[in-house]
Amino acid sequence: MRLLNNFLEKMVAVLFPNRCLSCRKITNLKYFCEKCGNVTNPIKVKTCLKCGLPLKHCACKWNFYYFDEMISCFEADEPTKRSFYSFKFGGDFWGGKFFSIKMAEIIKNHPDYLDFSIITSVPSHKSTISARGYDQVKALAKGISKIIKVKYQAVLYQPKKSSKQHESSSIAERFSNVSGKYSVFKNATLKDKTILLVDDIKTTGATLSQCARELKLAGAKKVVALSALTVYPKDKEEKNENEVNESR
Repeated sequence: MRLLNNFLEKMVAVLFPNRCLSCRKITNLKYFCEKCGNVTNPIKVKTCLKCGLPLKHCACKWNFYYFDEMISCFEADEPTKRSFYSFKFGGDFWGGKFFSIKMAEIIKNHPDYLDFSIITSVPSHKSTISARGYDQVKALAKGISKIIKVKYQAVLYQPKKSSKQHESSSIAERFSNVSGKYSVFKNATLKDKTILLVDDIKTTGATLSQCARELKLAGAKKVVALSALTVYPKDKEEKNENEVNESR
């Protein structure tokens, strides 16, 4: 049996070799090649517990969020997004495992770790899943579920496909786009439950907030939102400098 397992492992390695999440070249290392190294950018600054942004960018005074807390693993800079997109758009589930592990590590240190009743995910529309072939957010959530030993349960769905969110959209537009976009399955029992809600990339928090709203309306006591990546607003000085450079 051991010889058979070794043979199968070698065959898998030959047919599906590890590729660097950053440059996509074949590597003997786990997630990143020796040349690239781990290019992901973990969040190290102190963040607002509610909106999840660095304190200097706190958006709580501008926006109302239905989730009770927001946590993210990585800042969505270009190297980190490139690594994540190999999973999100490229179907590299080995990369998905990397991000699930990192998200689970953060949750294991969370004070509500032992109190989570279920893990659920922001749902993609069935047409998106059909076109892509998989639901990347659900895959992340299930990966986290296996690691932290909390049951995954799909309780949200999209009744109909609506406008796509774009980074260029204003905050008001993004919150408006998700209004009525998500619903909770009628057979879901969420009364007094503490829920870990997973998404892949948080930009304004509109999507996570709308999902949390539906979970709360269905009886959830607390919703902690967790994303793999989060987009930080640019400082005015940085934004102005970029605008000058782009005009040259």
